[in-house]
Amino acid sequence: MKVIGIYRKCDLVTMLGTCFAVTGIIFAFNLKTIWAIFCLIFAAICDAFDGVVARRFKSLKDNEIYGIELDSLSDVISFGVLPAIIALNLINNNIYGYAVCIFFVLCGVIRLAYFNMLASTKKGSNKEFIGLPITASAIILPLVYFVCYLINAKYINIIIPITLLITGILFICPLKIKKPTFREKLILSVLGILAILIALYKIYF
Repeated sequence: MKVIGIYRKCDLVTMLGTCFAVTGIIFAFNLKTIWAIFCLIFAAICDAFDGVVARRFKSLKDNEIYGIELDSLSDVISFGVLPAIIALNLINNNIYGYAVCIFFVLCGVIRLAYFNMLASTKKGSNKEFIGLPITASAIILPLVYFVCYLINAKYINIIIPITLLITGILFICPLKIKKPTFREKLILSVLGILAILIALYKIYF
């Protein structure tokens, strides 16, 4: 019996990113925040290159639509739910922190739904995003976390919710942002891996 779904090379890269995200959620639930951050970065690297793989190996139109939907569903988990759960580990248990996390995920879902609508109606641009892409959370949250970690910031429980709040607002603001090139994605990926190596060095040496 053939299982449902499409399993192109690019889809497998997307699924790998989802696996990293779910692993990160497991780490976050077990209060292993730094490892959850690492998984967030690896999920972002997968997301950066699934489109590159898709463009390299052309496929049927229906398969492309499937890939867009798969990518968006994965993005909700990777760059919406995972950052929110990581944030919950870093803030005090209060209604304001919970509200910010809910708002952040909701804005991310709205942003992805809007992106999918533009893609399906052919109104989107190949050169720019409208609204901050939800994947930006995989750059912003680790950056803020690592800076706070390195300088031993005392108010990380305040800084992180503010970061999520601003990021969520930017998801739904009608900003026009240039899409990154392959080279820029590669540079960001290398920087992400370097950040992981530096964090590991700080932890174990």
